[in-house]
This record gives sequence, C-alpha cells and structure tokens, in this order.
Amino acid sequence: MTAPQPPHRPRVLVNFASSVDGKINPAPGLRQGKFMMSRHREDFRRMVALRAEADAILIGATNLRADNPDLAIPADERTARRASGTLEPARIVVTTTGEGIVPNQRMFDPRLGGPSIILHAPAMPAEIRGRLGPVAELVQFSGERVAMPDVLTWLAGRGVRTLLCEGGGALVAQLFAARAVDALYLTLVPRILGGAHAPTLAAGPGFTPDEIPDPKLASMERIGDELYLRYEFNWS
Repeated sequence: MTAPQPPHRPRVLVNFASSVDGKINPAPGLRQGKFMMSRHREDFRRMVALRAEADAILIGATNLRADNPDLAIPADERTARRASGTLEPARIVVTTTGEGIVPNQRMFDPRLGGPSIILHAPAMPAEIRGRLGPVAELVQFSGERVAMPDVLTWLAGRGVRTLLCEGGGALVAQLFAARAVDALYLTLVPRILGGAHAPTLAAGPGFTPDEIPDPKLASMERIGDELYLRYEFNWS
C-alpha cells in the first residue's frame, strides 16, 4: 500500500542505478559518450514504468546536459493517455541560470512526453529566457539558487501528488536535506567505477551519521546479477 504524502508536499520517489561501489557515473573525464549504468533491459523497463506512476518527473540541469533524457513514459501508455485525454507527467528541470539548456533537448519535444517546465533563479539571463520560453514554461523562484522546499510547495500547489526524481546527486541531496524522500528505488549493478570524484547518489556537503533516518528495505528482487531494491523512509 502506498503511504499518504504529507499535505504540504508531494510524495517523492527517487530512482537510480548504482555500481556496487556506490557510483552513478564514471569519474570526470572517464565517461565515453552516452553512458548507461545497467546493462539489463529490465532496469530501463522499470524506469519508464515508474515514470508513469508520477504526476511530474524532476531532474537537475547537470543531468539534462549530460544525458539529454526525454523523461518519457512507455510508448503504449503515452498513446493510451493521449487517446483518452489523460495528462502525461510534467517534465521539470531545475537550474540557476539555464546554462547549457537548449530548445532541442529531448525533454522539450512535445511528441515524447508531457508539458516541459524550467524552474530557475532570477539570475537566468533574458537571452536564455527568450530562447527557452517557446519550448517550456519558465517559473522563477527567489534567491540566488532555487530552494527545494519552495519547489515542493510549488509542486503541491500545482496538484502534483507524486514526484519522481531521477537525479543528479546534488538534487537528491537537497531532497534529503528537505526531509522529503519517501522511497528510493535502487538498481545495484555489478560494476566497479571507482574514482574519488565520481558522482554518487547523494552529493552536496554530506550528512551527519544520524541526520537521515535509516530506511526500511521494502522489496528486493534479483534479475541476472542485478538487484532491484526499494527502500521506504519514515520522517516522523
């Protein structure tokens, strides 16, 4: 049974694939072209199925620049929703200035998914606003950087009940700092990437040992040599 979300914010799901040494991407300079952590189609199938359960999908600008994801739900689900007039999940990116975000990135293609939204700080230059305004709804937040508590409140006000975050690590760390991660879907992949500067699931300055509550392992499934884990967090 899905736990009810707090009234002031959506229920937040985080989905990642990680190497067994805890990395979500190779160290800077070692990535060669497009990178997929999992080598198993099951991980991709579960990712797009999880997207279909959300009202909105959230990523950071670094993720968008590196991977150019479409944030799409399964094609058959998309066709059925459009035929019935049912909304697809909103596709949302968080950025300070909009640097490196361009109109031809896949999350802005209306053929591939739901409405595109860019959450940004006042520092976004007018030239970038003019370039991105035709392909996405631009929402400005106050402050030097977009604050996660403000984002969650805004999303709740837009009727978002379930939010799926697909990274990157800096964004996820902000969600943990806001005490807002309700479930973590983690694919554990038998790869070793190493690297002191390779990104991990939660970046930022870090947390004290007891700052984040220990989650409960709610489910575990093995497919091939990969493990599919779901952890639930209780913030009460």
